[in-house]
Amino acid sequence: MGSVRSLMLAAPLLLAAPVHAQQADEPAPGGFSLPPSRTAPPVDTRRQGPELDVFRAPDTPVASPPIVAPTVTPPPVAVPVPTPAQPATRQPTRPTETRPAPTPAPRAEPEPEPANDSAPTPEAPLPQPVVNETAPAVTVTPPPAATPAPSASADTTPWGWIIAGLLALAAIAVALLLRRRRSPVEAETVEAAPAEQPIAAPPPPPPPPPAPVAPPPPPPAPVDTDRAWIDMQLIVTQARYSLMGVTIAYGLLLHNRGSLAAQDVLVRGIIGNGGANQQALLDGFFIGETGLPLHAAVALAPGETLRLDGELRLAPDQIVPVPMGDRSLLIPIAAFDTAYQYSDAEDDKGRTARAFIVGQEQEPPAERLAPLRFDQGPRQYRRPAARAAAELPPR
Repeated sequence: MGSVRSLMLAAPLLLAAPVHAQQADEPAPGGFSLPPSRTAPPVDTRRQGPELDVFRAPDTPVASPPIVAPTVTPPPVAVPVPTPAQPATRQPTRPTETRPAPTPAPRAEPEPEPANDSAPTPEAPLPQPVVNETAPAVTVTPPPAATPAPSASADTTPWGWIIAGLLALAAIAVALLLRRRRSPVEAETVEAAPAEQPIAAPPPPPPPPPAPVAPPPPPPAPVDTDRAWIDMQLIVTQARYSLMGVTIAYGLLLHNRGSLAAQDVLVRGIIGNGGANQQALLDGFFIGETGLPLHAAVALAPGETLRLDGELRLAPDQIVPVPMGDRSLLIPIAAFDTAYQYSDAEDDKGRTARAFIVGQEQEPPAERLAPLRFDQGPRQYRRPAARAAAELPPR
């Protein structure tokens, strides 16, 4: 019976203890509390509910006032819910201080009081800490003043600066990549910008002046029905250079275009070197100082053509080559003078004289002839030909 009374007397104290513990666990207004530690201390499964520091009565018996069990409706036990960790900011892990469980003092057995018999017994089982069996262990947060501020540089990782640095490096890399890709395009643009203007085609060179054309032979004198007129042409049939000198084989064509027959026809001829002394050679021949008789004919009827074949030879000691660069050229010149009589009168005489340059015909034929090569030694020249070089007015 005495133990029952003791339990009844201790029930109010047991009811008030959780309320006091809850009020002590709540953080003071205006302060801050750290989130619970990730590592909770091991829970002693042998304990049920929080342990109370029971007030020990003094040894001297003191008359206690009558204890009236108040009818108190305990507030619902607030189970502290752990705040989830913020993903953006990582809080440094700090060791949480757990208040050691006080050693339970021996319960004081109060003197039995008759007034306690009136306390309601149904309220005694309320403080059973059923919830505390599954709730996590409550950690006591020390006051802010007692907790030293953690050093930010010791445990805090500067994620903000790291992310900013990575972003800056990425931006620099992207800028360099774009610049490299853009550089060839800019280079091509710069190269294509000063596009050179198409060079205008140079004006066509002026056409070369026409080669001087040999003056046409003077028009024949008016035909006198009472006389003969003889025209002359030279055809070179062969030209050769040998140890005997330069030999020119020819055919001389005489044509009477007059109305009377030409009588006592006499042909003189000469061969020499063309060049600086050419004019002196021709002057002496035309006045009759030089030259040899080559052909003679008794008569040449009106409209008749006569061909006279022969050879002219230039002795080796008479050859005067014309130097031209590393070449040595030979330019023979042949002259013919034809005299005739067309009546019995002493003064009715006629004369035709011409000079011809001998050379090689070009391919295709041109107005001028190619000279004979003298530096290549003895040979027979192909395609020999002649062109009129000078003429006396016929008379």
